[in-house]
Amino acid sequence: MKDAQNDIIEDVLVDSELAKQLVPNKFKFTSKQGRARRQKLLMGAKKLSEIKAVNEISLADVCEEAGIPRASAYHFFPNIEAIFLALRFLNAIEILEELNKVNAEDYNRWQGYVTGLMENTVQYFAADKSKAKLIYDTNTPDFQGEEFGQHIDGQVVRLMYDKLTQKYELPKYADIQEVFLVAFSISNSVFTLSYRRNGYITDNMLQEATIATIAYLRCYLPEKLPLKQDKDKQVKNKQDKDNSTDNSTDKSETAS
Repeated sequence: MKDAQNDIIEDVLVDSELAKQLVPNKFKFTSKQGRARRQKLLMGAKKLSEIKAVNEISLADVCEEAGIPRASAYHFFPNIEAIFLALRFLNAIEILEELNKVNAEDYNRWQGYVTGLMENTVQYFAADKSKAKLIYDTNTPDFQGEEFGQHIDGQVVRLMYDKLTQKYELPKYADIQEVFLVAFSISNSVFTLSYRRNGYITDNMLQEATIATIAYLRCYLPEKLPLKQDKDKQVKNKQDKDNSTDNSTDKSETAS
């Protein structure tokens, strides 16, 4: 587990709501030894998830793999679900970091950006199949009614919107948020189907997900979105025209 990720989850555990889901006592994470033990538990769970179904892994299994006494493990995670929730959280941080590298400015059209975003997602999961398992596998336990997953979905959609608005003119986020969430759900559903059939997201299913997502977005977005610079130019031209009109009026009044 990367040190940066370890620091991030440390910070998040300060939040009382998430802490209730992850740990019985959030104040037991400050010592260097405690941080090292938690990291071993997380890595032990990750290693086991690469060879076993998640719902077949017990807290005792993780403790044995990590070399941490079970009594000590309870200081960090109350149960096995909390360990895998923590792993999902760290995976979500990584996914957002990867998707943030994809910029709408690098594509000629918004459709190209959406395609690049989805390709980047699939590449991320292909590099480590245990991460896809925690999201798409039918044997993955339900985490707090998937409230956590919905929160992450919202962050991905917001990132997508913000990236597009750096280049294009779009409606206000509140007016189009649901559209983007549905588009995200379409691609996610196709990815889930592919993983449960094949154990990974195939190239064919990536193409199907891309086609379906873009087709849906075309119902709400024009084929060619207006560029932000074009809008800015229109505003500037209008301001220049208004200033010119004001100046002509002033001169006319002066001449009178």
